[in-house]
Amino acid sequence: MAFTLPPDWVTDTATLHILGAVVAVSLVGPVVARFLRRTPSVKFQVALPEEANPGWKGGELLKNPSIQDPARPGQIICYDPSTGRHLATIRAHTKADVDEALIKARKAQAKWAKATFAQRKVVLQSLLDFILQNQESICRVAARDTGKTMVDGKFGEILTTCERIRWTLAYGEDALKDEYRDPGLLMFYKSAKVEYRPMGVVAALVSWNYPFHNTFGPLITALFAGNGILIKASEQVAWSTTTYFAKIIRTCLEACGHDPELVQFLVGFQECGEAVVKSGVEGITFIGSPQVGAKVATAASANLTPCVLELGGKDVAIVNKDVDLKAVVPILMRGVFQNCGQNCIGLERIIVHESLHDKLVEMTGSRIKQLKQGPPLEVENIDCGSMTMSGRSDALEALVQDAVKSGATLVHGGGRFIHPQFPHGQFFTPTLITDLRPTMKIAQEETFAPIMAIFKFSTVKEAITLANSTPYSLGSNVFSRNQKEGRYIMDHLRVGMSNLNDFGVNYLCQSLPFGGVGISGYGRFGGPEGLRAVCHQRSITVDRWPMLIQTFLPPVLQYPMANVGDAIVVTRDLVNIIYAGWVGRVKSVFEIVKVLVVGANEPEVL
Repeated sequence: MAFTLPPDWVTDTATLHILGAVVAVSLVGPVVARFLRRTPSVKFQVALPEEANPGWKGGELLKNPSIQDPARPGQIICYDPSTGRHLATIRAHTKADVDEALIKARKAQAKWAKATFAQRKVVLQSLLDFILQNQESICRVAARDTGKTMVDGKFGEILTTCERIRWTLAYGEDALKDEYRDPGLLMFYKSAKVEYRPMGVVAALVSWNYPFHNTFGPLITALFAGNGILIKASEQVAWSTTTYFAKIIRTCLEACGHDPELVQFLVGFQECGEAVVKSGVEGITFIGSPQVGAKVATAASANLTPCVLELGGKDVAIVNKDVDLKAVVPILMRGVFQNCGQNCIGLERIIVHESLHDKLVEMTGSRIKQLKQGPPLEVENIDCGSMTMSGRSDALEALVQDAVKSGATLVHGGGRFIHPQFPHGQFFTPTLITDLRPTMKIAQEETFAPIMAIFKFSTVKEAITLANSTPYSLGSNVFSRNQKEGRYIMDHLRVGMSNLNDFGVNYLCQSLPFGGVGISGYGRFGGPEGLRAVCHQRSITVDRWPMLIQTFLPPVLQYPMANVGDAIVVTRDLVNIIYAGWVGRVKSVFEIVKVLVVGANEPEVL
C-alpha cells in the first residue's frame, strides 16, 4: 500500500507547522539538549585585590616604570601601565621553585588522573559559574595589570574562556573517549582502538596580553585531560597572576575536594622559563615570539619534550572590490584596535582593492581620529587603553618613521600619546598609515600595536601575493560578497586559519584547532586536537571473539622454518588474498592449500 500526501498538504498551515517542528527538533534538539545539560557546581569565593577597586589611588607613582630594577635583582616590579602606579614587588621564581612545584604537581596528578570525567566536569562548571558571577572583578584585575579596557577584557578574557569551558563540558569527553578504528580485512578478528591517557604534568608558558584567558585556556584543557600543570606566566602580569588568578583555580579545586597543588603558578625571568622547559614535564605549550619559541623548542629537545608553539602573526584582512564598506569598516576597526592591537590574531595588515582604497582610508581615518585613550579604571568612556610593555613606543615610532621615509603616507598618529592627567601611562596613539609596500619593515615585523596599516591591490593574484609575503602564517580574513572568489583567495593563503567575511571568529568556535604554520609555530590548541595534544595516544588491539579465533601461525611459518620456499609462497599468497583482484585471490587460495595440505615446494632462490 503506497503512502500519498493529500493534494492540498502544502497549503495546510497546520501541517507545515508540524513538519517544521519535526525538522527543527530533529536537527536542533540534540544540540539544545547538550547545551542545556547542567553539570553540578560548587560555589566558592576569592577576595578581590584592593588595587583593582575603582578609584584606587594607592601605590607609588613610578616616573620611568619598568618590571626590572638593577638595584633590586630577583624582584619583579609590578605596576599599572596606564598610570605608572606601583602595584607590588614580587619575588621572581627560580629553578629551585620550579623543581619544587613539579614535585607537588606530580603528587597531586597521581590522584587527579583517577578522577572521572564527571568529577572533572564539576570543577569546570564551578569555575564557569565563578567567572560568570565575577566578570567585573576579573576584568578590573586584568585592566589594572595590562592597561586594557573593560570591554576588551569582556571579549578577550571572559567570553573566550567561558566558551572554552562550555565546549569542553559538552564535547571534551567525546574527544577523549576510546576511539575504535577499522582493523582491516587482514585483522578482521581483532578490535582496534586508540586510547587517550593523561601525559602527567604539562607546562604552559603564556604571554601577557590576556593574562586571565591565556592562563586558564591551557589550564582547562590540561585538567580535563587528567593532567597536572605548571603555569609560567609572563613577568609582565605577575601581579594579577599571583594575587588573584592563581587563587581562583586553586580555591576551586579545593572547594570541589581536590588537591590545589595540581596547578602550580610561576612568575619569573629567563631563568624561570628555562627551568620549566628543562624540568622534565611531559608536554609544553608556549605562547610568545618566534625568537623565544625557537629557544623553547631547542631546550625542550634535550628531553624530547613535545611542544605546541603559538608564535604570533602578521594577520591580514583582504577587502575585495565587491564589499559594503559600511558593514566591513566596524569589523576592521575592532580587528585592529581591540586591546590596542596587542592580539596574536589582530589585523596587522589590511589589503584593499584599489577601487575602495581612498574610501576606506577616509572612513577609517575619521573613526580613528575620534578614538579616546586613557587609564580604563580611572577615566570613563575609553576606547583604547595602554601598551602593556614598557619601551614599546620607541620601537613603534621607528617602524612608522622608516615606512614614511620609504614612501608611506602617515594619515594619523604614529607616536606616543602623553595623557594630560596620567603622563606616566604607556600610551601609543591609534595610527593609520597607507601606501605601504611589502618590503618595508612595518610590513614584515609584528607590531602588536594600535596601527592600521593599509595596502592596496588591483588583482586577486596580487592580493594573494601580498598576503603571503611575510614569514608569519597564523590567521587571515577575507571579505567578499562573492563566496566563490572569497574561498578561492582563502584556499591560496599560507596560514593556519582563515575566516570569510569576519575577523577572528574561528577562535570563538572552540571546536576548531588554533595555530599557524611557518614561524607562527606548530601544533594546535583548542578543539579535539588541543585536548588530544596533552594526552598520550595508545594504540590497542584485543581479540574480537577470543573464544572463537585468535592469531595462530601455521607450522610452515614457525621458527625454525623447515622449508623457506614454502614460507615465501604462503606469505606471498596471503598478501594476494587480501589485496589482489578476485582472480588473483582465488588462485592464491589454491596455492596456499597446496602448500599447507598437499605438500612442500622446492625452496625459492631469491
